[in-house]
Amino acid sequence: MAAIVQDPNATLSFKNEYIVYEQEVRCKVGENDFNMSLNPTISTDNSGSLRNFATSSFFAPYVTTVGLYNNRNELLAVAKLAQPIPLSSTTDTVFVVKYDM
Repeated sequence: MAAIVQDPNATLSFKNEYIVYEQEVRCKVGENDFNMSLNPTISTDNSGSLRNFATSSFFAPYVTTVGLYNNRNELLAVAKLAQPIPLSSTTDTVFVVKYDM
């Protein structure tokens, strides 16, 4: 950690300016959208059959990452969440992604 020296005779000035543009994207997930896990261990075999815990009413997928794509389906940015967020099966979920340009 750097020590802070307080000197009443010291002068500090800056000459450069840099404009930072902040963008905000709202990602709305419908109540019935993305309600399946992409984890390959959730299926029992290659036929797509799901394990019992994934077919119960208590199963709820969690969101850990949000990807932002352009119109050509190219990944532009990835937002990692601080903690997993469960998706609601009764209401829409909205993620607000802010980034600087």
